[in-house]
Amino acid sequence: MRIWASACLLLCLPASASAAGLFSAVHPTLACGDDAILRTLSDRTISTQQSPAWRRTLMRQGDCHNITPDVRWERIANRNGLPLMRRVPPVPGLPPLYFMTGEIAPIAPGPAAAVASEDRAPPRPPIAPPAPPAPAIMADTPTGPQHTEVEDSPPATPPVIVQPAETPRPTDIFFMTRGFQKLGSLILTLMLVCGTGWVMVLILRAAWRMARRRKAINICVELAQRHSPMLGRWYQNAHDTRPGSASHTSWGTYLDRFAHGTILPTLTRRGYNTLWPAIHKTVYGHITAMAARTASKPPAAAISPCTYHQDMNQAEYAAFCSQWIEKAGWEIHPPVATGLGSVIQCNRNNLKMLVHCWMDRKPVHDDVIWQGIKEKTDCKASVGAIVSNAPYTQEALMLGKKHRIFLLHHEDIFKFVSGIEVPDVA
Repeated sequence: MRIWASACLLLCLPASASAAGLFSAVHPTLACGDDAILRTLSDRTISTQQSPAWRRTLMRQGDCHNITPDVRWERIANRNGLPLMRRVPPVPGLPPLYFMTGEIAPIAPGPAAAVASEDRAPPRPPIAPPAPPAPAIMADTPTGPQHTEVEDSPPATPPVIVQPAETPRPTDIFFMTRGFQKLGSLILTLMLVCGTGWVMVLILRAAWRMARRRKAINICVELAQRHSPMLGRWYQNAHDTRPGSASHTSWGTYLDRFAHGTILPTLTRRGYNTLWPAIHKTVYGHITAMAARTASKPPAAAISPCTYHQDMNQAEYAAFCSQWIEKAGWEIHPPVATGLGSVIQCNRNNLKMLVHCWMDRKPVHDDVIWQGIKEKTDCKASVGAIVSNAPYTQEALMLGKKHRIFLLHHEDIFKFVSGIEVPDVA
């Protein structure tokens, strides 16, 4: 930047700047386009502590040149106490250079300079040649000849041109240290880093929210699949248009009842309840489509099998369990299908028992246990039991023990209702 500033300064100087005189180096020296680098290279204390590679790098950055005394220079400015010189005559590609003050000296005017001055000066009238000087008279003395006063005078010394040094301007400090460039680069880098970090945070937060929302929707859909028979009956009741069977409950009411009674408690236990306002429309759409498909299927015929097999449906499994309860001497009512399995009401000796049948290929979760607890409380039964072909999870076992609900396998139901053995639900 210093080189370009010097070039601009050179273009702005008037043509009369060359009248300041010519200079030359006292001895082979170094001149640079950057005054700060010239001061650093001229300081012997710093130069002796650095390597030659460092000196070559600094000379290349400061556009430094080795100057010999046979080159003439013209002074064009004085900045920071250092003279700025340009070569006479100019050489293409060589910008003005800074010299140390003690490394240059003015050139005494010679015959060629006088002739050039006379060529540039306007013509003057001829002057009569001066009379030749009288010959020196030497007087003989006893001690020897004596010289005249003219011969004893010393030769005249060439004039020395001294120019006042300019006061360094404050802006030179910023140009010399390149403070503005460093500060601007630092601010730009910080802005880029902060912007990139903020964008990454937004992307990660959006991905995390999408993952949680999808997980919550999957939980709700799984609950709806478990309660699909109940939801199918509700959907059929809400859209029943047969004469004489007008429904007083809309499908939206059924959806809200299922959401507040089953979905929201499950989401609260798993920590996804805050996402319900954002996903409830999507969940309602899934439940409506599932309930419509379930309601359109024809009801399966009730079959009372004598043996258990894995391809049983829910109604067949409830009939299978009810026949063993009846064989044990209990008076039973036909199984009633609910959202989660079927319920069998049993009576014997003024003792009311409620058996909840649930068939699944996966372990029984706590939501089935909660359904059994609710049915036992609503019916005010003395004994409550849940019968299933699948094992129970640890949470389901703890919940059954807490609310005194017996968790049985269908192979143990006959022993339990006969009073022969009561299994340990813990």
